[in-house]
Amino acid sequence: MSYDLYCYRSASRVPDIAEAQALIVAFNSVEEAGDMKAASSETRDRIVATLIEHNPRLEAFKFDYRTIAESDGISEEEARSRYQHVELNPPEGDLAIQLTVYGDHVFISIPYWYRGSEADLVFSQCSEYLRVIGKTAGFFAYDPQTDTAFDPQRTGQLDHKGYEETVRKLPEIVAESTEASKPWWKFW
Repeated sequence: MSYDLYCYRSASRVPDIAEAQALIVAFNSVEEAGDMKAASSETRDRIVATLIEHNPRLEAFKFDYRTIAESDGISEEEARSRYQHVELNPPEGDLAIQLTVYGDHVFISIPYWYRGSEADLVFSQCSEYLRVIGKTAGFFAYDPQTDTAFDPQRTGQLDHKGYEETVRKLPEIVAESTEASKPWWKFW
């Protein structure tokens, strides 16, 4: 469970919720189907380079395509085709923001474990990443938790009241989830 943000290229050239939602559905459908087509690696590589320049502590995850191919029962070539994106992760101990960079969009994920000043810091850093991505690729951002599309170049720090509310409620959410997953024959 994480707080997720999407950066996307807009055809309308203005932040638009409906357009962002439609693009996300399309991105997810293609990914779930494993029907990845070659996207612009130039854009992806430029975004990755700029993010690493902004934060040199980010590390690109190295895919083991042979192991993926064996596990999924596909060829190594197919594994490379499916996993064209770059996952950027901070080292252990840094703020945990994962950036998954594709040629036509970026997916940002923040775990629900920061509170107070740490939440302020993680959202400040995330806002910086959004501005870097926006400036580098012209992408807008969409926050599905608040259902807002915006231009990160014109937006200050992200509001994270909803994030902190979820963090506060997380023990309750997990307890409810655990309750719901009990086998039907257990009454206690």
